[in-house]
Amino acid sequence: MILLGLVLLSALLLLFDSYNSARKLKEFEQYSEQMSVYNKLADDIFNLTVKGEDYILHPNPQNLDEFRELGAAVTNHELELFNTSKGGNKQQLSNLMETTKTFLSFIEKEVVPVIQSRHSNNLEYIYLQQRNQEFIQKLRTDANLLSLATQKEVNEYFQTIIIKKSYKAAFLLVTMLLAMALLFHETLKLIKKLLIEYSYLDKLAKSSKSAVIMVDKFGNLKYFNKAAQELFSLGEEVLTGKNLSDIPVLYPHLQNVTEPLYEVIMHQKELLKNPVNYLFVGQKLQLMVDYMPVFWDNRLLGALLTANRVEAHKDKYILLDTLETERKRISIEIHDWIGRYMSTIIHSLDYILRQHDIVHGELRDNLLALRAHCQNSAIEMRGIMNDIHPYLIDKVGLISALESYIVTFEKLNNIKVYIFYQDRSLKIKKKDEIILYRIIQEALSNVVKHSKATEVDVHFTVSHDILRIEIEDNGGFSGEFAAGKGLWGMKERAKLIGGDISIDQSESGFCVIINVPLISGGQPNGKDKSDVN
Repeated sequence: MILLGLVLLSALLLLFDSYNSARKLKEFEQYSEQMSVYNKLADDIFNLTVKGEDYILHPNPQNLDEFRELGAAVTNHELELFNTSKGGNKQQLSNLMETTKTFLSFIEKEVVPVIQSRHSNNLEYIYLQQRNQEFIQKLRTDANLLSLATQKEVNEYFQTIIIKKSYKAAFLLVTMLLAMALLFHETLKLIKKLLIEYSYLDKLAKSSKSAVIMVDKFGNLKYFNKAAQELFSLGEEVLTGKNLSDIPVLYPHLQNVTEPLYEVIMHQKELLKNPVNYLFVGQKLQLMVDYMPVFWDNRLLGALLTANRVEAHKDKYILLDTLETERKRISIEIHDWIGRYMSTIIHSLDYILRQHDIVHGELRDNLLALRAHCQNSAIEMRGIMNDIHPYLIDKVGLISALESYIVTFEKLNNIKVYIFYQDRSLKIKKKDEIILYRIIQEALSNVVKHSKATEVDVHFTVSHDILRIEIEDNGGFSGEFAAGKGLWGMKERAKLIGGDISIDQSESGFCVIINVPLISGGQPNGKDKSDVN
């Protein structure tokens, strides 16, 4: 009678556990959604700091309006998260909100008055830049710490669920063993089926979007969810009964992913946020992998890994955007400081040369030669500034900036470049114009390095919302072509804006073809709605 009661109690626990698993699964999904929201907040704060820096470097009303719109959006987003967050990271979120509020106040009460005042001096401007850099560092650090804290909370929650499942599985196992002596054979088969169904990670891990692999303390593979099967192109039945020691021989592409599990089992310590390059059948992915030991009753059960793909294109786009922003800042610094001093020297020499009663003979010839050197240095300096950042793109667009660049290119390399287009205005973003400018710049550089061409044609054509750019030289064809790092870099840049690059060869020369989607309903010169918002 007691054993029958234990069986009935086990059945009730199984029913309750089924209901509880669905509830825990929903909670886990809510945690995952919250993690995505925190990552979005970190991106918005990054964009806010970039807009603030843009306004300091280029004080115009449009940059200030965009900064204020972003500031209001970030503030509302933070307040909404603070009111709805159920986690233990409210203090960090409160710190971030306070830093954001102070940063917005700094721009409005200190930066805007100084910039709009006609009596501001360079020391005030330098002080504002230093303060702004301090705020940028603090904001981005606080935002990243908040994202990491939220990720840790999700991982701890996930691990807690696994441990609770282990406790329940152990209790049910003992109960079923006690009942086996008196229950019928069919009942025993049903209990065994239910026990297997609830072993290890059950529905919670199965529904996870992360790739999950679990091994016991001896390194035997025990669990391999659907996401892991899809990511690593393996079936669950293929790995059944395998050990970690079998992977280097049977599945070498998995070796660098699973190898840290040995260290986790030996030292019983977690390894979080590990970047791993995964190579398989010519495919290269960057993964972020967490490795965690799994305990039950203070005893090691095994180890668990969760793997997610890294959004590489997004990170590269942010990196290139950051580099271009820094290049723009350096170009402005050269113009504002070195250019100003160079101009002063030239004007001073002109004034001295006008004193004919004092300056004459050999002294005048030497001063004229010095002025010529200074003038040439100023011209070369402007060329360097344009290489660092094509400032004309911000004012007149891609084609006009290329025409200015080509003038210097032709003089330096004795190669004639012709640009053909239907319309000078292009429906692409300003940031995308910079990327296209760099691609064309690299293509022309490759002509100089690898071709004997004397002419290059650059054709811009638009068809069905696709911008096609063809860069064709007359350098002829010599042997088999081998793509290098330059072409690889051009292709990577094109991918960031949804484009692609192909090459074509003929007896007349080499041709690089760039295809980029235009903005549907966008405005000319890159002034589309996405840029404004």
